[in-house]
Amino acid sequence: VVERLKSISPQVFMEGSMSGELTLRIDSEGASIRVFFGQLIPRFDDCKPTPQQDDGESSSSACTLKLDTKKLLHCLQWQANMTYSVSSGLLCMVENEMLVVHVVLNPASIGFFTYYVPVHFLSNTTQ
Repeated sequence: VVERLKSISPQVFMEGSMSGELTLRIDSEGASIRVFFGQLIPRFDDCKPTPQQDDGESSSSACTLKLDTKKLLHCLQWQANMTYSVSSGLLCMVENEMLVVHVVLNPASIGFFTYYVPVHFLSNTTQ
């Protein structure tokens, strides 16, 4: 998916929420494309509730990142060759900081690898 998006736009927006939804989005002059991934399993380890969640609101934590499409594609190239060798994967999105992709190999005794992908800064009004 990311490889096809790369030919349309140099940047991709990644939007994720703790409700198990992930969206890849590109906006260009000719098109706006969104790719939705659902039923993902969020991990709540060490998650601190936001003030809205403390007040009892039902909104889930969400994050938006702006990444270079080429950097995201390089990060995901292991996927083409190692689909059966992966035990689990973890995606951590830190707004305006980085995207962390952590992959545990199968069997787990082989090891793991972690990618740290830099992101573009998004102001509060640029979403």
